[in-house]
Amino acid sequence: MINTLRISVHEERDASAVVRTASYSSPAGSRRVFYHVSGDVLPPPLEVYDFAVVAAIYAAMREGIPVHVEGPVTAELLRNLEEFQEAWAMWRSTHRPVQITADQILPAQQSPSRRGVFAFSGGVDGTFALLRHHAGRAGLRTARPVCAMLVWGFDLPLDNQSAFDRAHGSISDMMGPLGIPLVTVRTNWRAHLSRDWLMEYHAALSACLLQFRGLANVGVCGAGEDYSQLAVPWGSNPVTNHLLSGGGFQLHTEGGGFTRTERVRLICDYPDVAAKLRVCWEGPKTGGNCGVCEKCIRTKLNFLANKQEPLCFDRRPTDMEILRLTARNQVQLAFLNEIMAAARKNGASGPWLSSLRLAIAKNRLMLPARTFGRRVAARMRPLLGRPVVIKAEQRAPQVQKK
Repeated sequence: MINTLRISVHEERDASAVVRTASYSSPAGSRRVFYHVSGDVLPPPLEVYDFAVVAAIYAAMREGIPVHVEGPVTAELLRNLEEFQEAWAMWRSTHRPVQITADQILPAQQSPSRRGVFAFSGGVDGTFALLRHHAGRAGLRTARPVCAMLVWGFDLPLDNQSAFDRAHGSISDMMGPLGIPLVTVRTNWRAHLSRDWLMEYHAALSACLLQFRGLANVGVCGAGEDYSQLAVPWGSNPVTNHLLSGGGFQLHTEGGGFTRTERVRLICDYPDVAAKLRVCWEGPKTGGNCGVCEKCIRTKLNFLANKQEPLCFDRRPTDMEILRLTARNQVQLAFLNEIMAAARKNGASGPWLSSLRLAIAKNRLMLPARTFGRRVAARMRPLLGRPVVIKAEQRAPQVQKK
């Protein structure tokens, strides 16, 4: 058996959908990952296999064997992936840079206009990114929105049709007033190629954006943390995100120069859109907001700090809900501090500020103990040879920590 990860791609299309299947064969076994694209617009016929390489980059580094693509890839992507792998090899000792070859390597292509496909799940970060470009507020970086892309198979499981339908319905309502086409990419990537979702999810998202090469030449996703609160290594970060770009298709992370409260401020300029935000990930997988988890409560506070009602929820947070907020890491604590600072700057008032002030003080005292508990558990795990149970408030930060 040849010690190589070989990648091949097959495309089928009709008037209503495009289905692309990437097959991966290596000594570790064979895997097939599909991308079913449907919606208001469809990508043109496939010209390069860049998306399939991006989708497998973490699996390739974990296996540590050369990659060969049975088809065309762009020279720019291969150059970018060399540095991408060097960075992640520094951050993760289990990852090794690997050589990537292809049957055909195509030169870079340039376009004078910027046409964007926007990763969109209905959250604050993606909504801010889309609205900023739709309104032409991103300066020379502005990409005219060609479509918004909703992925089914990441936070919304493929077997939860009702949750997907609810989320899709809300997002469709958001796109209607903006006149932006909505497309869906359904994929099994998470089940077949992901091992560490928190660190790998942006490559998965990028592989979905790359499906639209030819229809668009820029793929845009919303930034998580702002530049003052970066956390690396992390799945999405401004250090390596752009290194997943290929020839003729740039990946752009939008919003790092704005705090989350500032992003909500822009969204409030579009009340019909703000009322449909979907930020929840901890609650039941309903395709909507539970209204009581940490992220839901924190998003309500983002609205209040802007002197706005939390339009995507049915009520304000209670004092007890604010007091119970638990910061799992320094970034989440910084988010609470940022909300307090924004409220002061905007002249917001109300008893909720006193509750937030107490929640911040509580978390400043408790966070070192939680961090210490995680470190002890991590050291004990290999010694005991079995998982160490960590209480919910001690768990490592989640991908939706934004």
